[in-house]
Amino acid sequence: MRSKLKQFPEITQVEFNLKKSKVYLQAVPEFEQYVALEHALEDSGGAIHMFHPRYLVPRAFYATLGIRDRDPDKLDRLRQKLGAVPGVRTAVIDPDRWFTNEKGLDVGGVVVFAERTPLLEIQMTEAARQAGFIFEPKDHEHDPADDSKEWSETNHGFAGLCLLFLGAIGMLNVGLARPPSFVKYGSVFIWLALFVFLFIRADRPYWPLGRASWWDGFREWDATGHRIGMLVMLLIALGDFTRLRKGWKIPPAIGRWGLLAVGLAGSAMLFTHLHTTLDPAHYPMVRRMNSQHLAMATCALGFTLSKFSWDTWQWPKKWGQYVWLSCLLVLGIILNMYVE
Repeated sequence: MRSKLKQFPEITQVEFNLKKSKVYLQAVPEFEQYVALEHALEDSGGAIHMFHPRYLVPRAFYATLGIRDRDPDKLDRLRQKLGAVPGVRTAVIDPDRWFTNEKGLDVGGVVVFAERTPLLEIQMTEAARQAGFIFEPKDHEHDPADDSKEWSETNHGFAGLCLLFLGAIGMLNVGLARPPSFVKYGSVFIWLALFVFLFIRADRPYWPLGRASWWDGFREWDATGHRIGMLVMLLIALGDFTRLRKGWKIPPAIGRWGLLAVGLAGSAMLFTHLHTTLDPAHYPMVRRMNSQHLAMATCALGFTLSKFSWDTWQWPKKWGQYVWLSCLLVLGIILNMYVE
């Protein structure tokens, strides 16, 4: 039967399901030789009782383009690069509707008709970069079913809720002479809950929720940054559990300077985690998101410096511990109020 199917080069993929006595064929859109296919299979001892054709209709993906000194040759090169991306049928670029923004970039648009694949947007962005273009997907404006905004806000809100609980647990540990077990181990469970939640939800296009593999996420800087943060959370939870359960103690100097290094690195990531856009309609949203990230970074920096100050010099006296706990609580409030 396979040899008979090889007579039809338009059939690109064959999958047999012997348990259900079915065969799944994928063919190019121009394939019309259904009768010839039926006769070929009958000659090989098989039979087709019914066809169930299903057409893969390409979806429209919209994006904003940016480049310096646009010319027709550069647009043609971009079309060729996008056309070489797996799943892309065609790319339509309007050569006339362009403007120059305040940074001197020529800004226009493209509509790409393609079959959705797990890495489609990443591959189109890389293809455009190879052609010298900035490629900013914005298909969410044309898909009423897209919930990426609500998804991101939920992630930020849950992280903020965990920080509020961490702040409350920290204050109980400071204020109680003999805190109960659920208070002592509370931070461990909160860090683990936050780690599991973000591991599942932080980067939806990738495993475990998306069709792209987990390793493909390292091709995108945002996903890589999320995973670095999750690794830090896991290490904190394991270290805290070991300290409480096994009585393991970190040398004070290593603890102080280690926290300072991690805190400064995290604050720097937040200070530099600034969004940009080519679309003037998105300017207010980007300014709002960047201001929120700067507020988060300021709280993280305040937490780091005040914790280091207390651990090193016990300063400010009496109420110094509540300074870094307050920074943690404020950071949790900002995350809960996060809006894209």
